[in-house]
Amino acid sequence: MFLQIFYYLPAILGVLFIAVGTYHGWKFRGMTRRCKVAAVGTLLGFEEKKMKSGTLYYPVVRFQTQDGKTYQARYAFGDAEWDYTAGDELDLRYNPADPQEIYLDHVQSVWQQYASPFFIIIGGLIFIAAYYFIL
Repeated sequence: MFLQIFYYLPAILGVLFIAVGTYHGWKFRGMTRRCKVAAVGTLLGFEEKKMKSGTLYYPVVRFQTQDGKTYQARYAFGDAEWDYTAGDELDLRYNPADPQEIYLDHVQSVWQQYASPFFIIIGGLIFIAAYYFIL
């Protein structure tokens, strides 16, 4: 009876991978659709978040909106390393309804940024397929 649980474990893990990839992709897609107005901001520094796997750094940027108001916002996605240092000017897009929500225009194209969620989803599908259909 207890060993039957192990039969379903790969399916549970595969579905978990698919859910995480879908959530990450959906969150990114929503943000890029809402952040439509272009601006140039100054990187003030990074907010650190320590995790078991390492530290993630979230850029904090000061910028002016089209109506001349100055905002300070933290980017929603962190990374282990960035090619920016404090004082650099960054191209960004902000949400006109909520200027605290920003999207940094990266060197990578949008399809390259979607690669991470895509491969997480594919990994979940492969995990399920390898256990239930190939074995």
